[in-house]
Amino acid sequence: MLKELHISNIAIIDKLQVEFREGLNVLTGETGAGKSIIIDALNLALGGRADMDMIRSGQTTASVEALFYSEDPEIFRLLEDLGIETEDNQIIIKRIISTKDKNRNFINGSNITVGVLSQIGQNLVDIHGQHDHQTLLQPVRHLEMLDAYGKLTNERTKLAASYGDYLSVCKQIKTLESNERERLQREDLLKFQLEEIDRAELSEGEEEKLKAELKRLSNFETIRQSLNRASGCLADEEGSIIEKLRIVEKELGALEVLDSETESFCEQAQNIFYEAEDLAEKLSSYAYSIEFNPERLSEVEDRFAEINELKRKYGNDVGAILAYREEINGELETLSSSQEEAELLKSKRSELEKSLEKTAVKLADKREATATELKKKLEKELRDLNMKKACIEALFKYEDDGFVEFRNKKTKLNSWGLGHMEFAFSSNPGETPKPLSKIASGGELSRVALALKTILNKQDPVPVLVFDEVDTGVGGPTAEKIGAKLLNLAKTKQALCITHLPQIAGMGNAHFSISKEAADRTRVQIQELDYDQRVEEIARMSGGEKVSETARNYAREMIKSK
Repeated sequence: MLKELHISNIAIIDKLQVEFREGLNVLTGETGAGKSIIIDALNLALGGRADMDMIRSGQTTASVEALFYSEDPEIFRLLEDLGIETEDNQIIIKRIISTKDKNRNFINGSNITVGVLSQIGQNLVDIHGQHDHQTLLQPVRHLEMLDAYGKLTNERTKLAASYGDYLSVCKQIKTLESNERERLQREDLLKFQLEEIDRAELSEGEEEKLKAELKRLSNFETIRQSLNRASGCLADEEGSIIEKLRIVEKELGALEVLDSETESFCEQAQNIFYEAEDLAEKLSSYAYSIEFNPERLSEVEDRFAEINELKRKYGNDVGAILAYREEINGELETLSSSQEEAELLKSKRSELEKSLEKTAVKLADKREATATELKKKLEKELRDLNMKKACIEALFKYEDDGFVEFRNKKTKLNSWGLGHMEFAFSSNPGETPKPLSKIASGGELSRVALALKTILNKQDPVPVLVFDEVDTGVGGPTAEKIGAKLLNLAKTKQALCITHLPQIAGMGNAHFSISKEAADRTRVQIQELDYDQRVEEIARMSGGEKVSETARNYAREMIKSK
């Protein structure tokens, strides 16, 4: 509920503070007293259009602060999502407009945009009259009201979730298809690289072996000459090492019989002799076995060139090339699976379309049936409000070029179902109903709103209702019916109503009188009336400036009869 409203420097209001009550709050006062200015200020606080002309003459800034108390978890969840902290179930909205500085908006002290303010405001208050904040001027909200009346909100929510899944799948498919050319180009490149690496048949350690072989083949003559010289030095030349080792062995062998200590010398000399003979034989054999092979040298050089070219493209060594080979092979598998993924996504899209089509058509049929039922109830309510010839229609418009087969046409789907719906109204017979947003009369709009709110009382989540001009052009029994409907609404919601009719004023749970005084400057005052003051005010509304006792008795009866 709206607990307090503080207004500063709005139009002819300098400072005004009012504390509203639960139930029906009626605001009365003479024409021009400033009643509508209070509602204008509330509308401003809720994110309504800011007009610099609203600022009191001679001032540069104006402000409105509204204190709400709520137990609706949805509102607090919304505030939490916006990062706005709350305490004791209170929501404090403040809006400051200025001719010099930037306008500022706050919720619980957090600086916010007008868009966020309006979003929160729509969940707190619904104003009906000549104001831009009211629900009936927003066609997008009409379908919400119809769904609420027909208990179709859950079906709508489920459809929206499925439609969200559908859009996600469509987006994934579009992304894959838009990347198809790049995917194919990448796939061709990777296949070429993979084939080039595989064709080389590389193996770990091959490069080191090739280096050794190339070195040997390139230095064949030097190697063979060194081997021959070493072999000759050991065995073939006169005075060779082996020949001299024989002499050493013979000399040491002769000493064994003369000196036992030389026995180990002789044994060591024999071992050296045998090793020298073995080495000489191996050197001779190896020198004889090797030969120069220019074809093999060419092969090794070509292989080296091939490996170096692969290293230039794919890695610093054979190991890095083979690692890159595994990497691109994995990417190729991924690219191939993306094509499979696209086919799976298209299949999923087809399944979602079939499911959505069935759900959307069923919901559209229910909505049209609900609209027919709601039309009858609304027109009955409007007749009670002295709009006996009023006609109200729910206009459905369906867009072509979609995937849903609906009434022999391919119809476009959106997150809330098929097409769009808007209430249209005509107050006179023979006139074509026009959208509610085109209705010029605030009084007519307020009464249509009252009729809707009466029917949708339990389904409507907005806790505070404001009616301005709802009693325009009516009186007598109709006024009593309007008052009764407002009082009935106020059993479950807080309602504020500006009225000029005593029948409606008498229905209030709380009554506020608005007046203006002109001393040095005009100022607006608001006062909550006690019982005796209410009697006087309602009597004045009934009988004019001179209040008679008859008028007072009539006022007492109206207060008592609620």
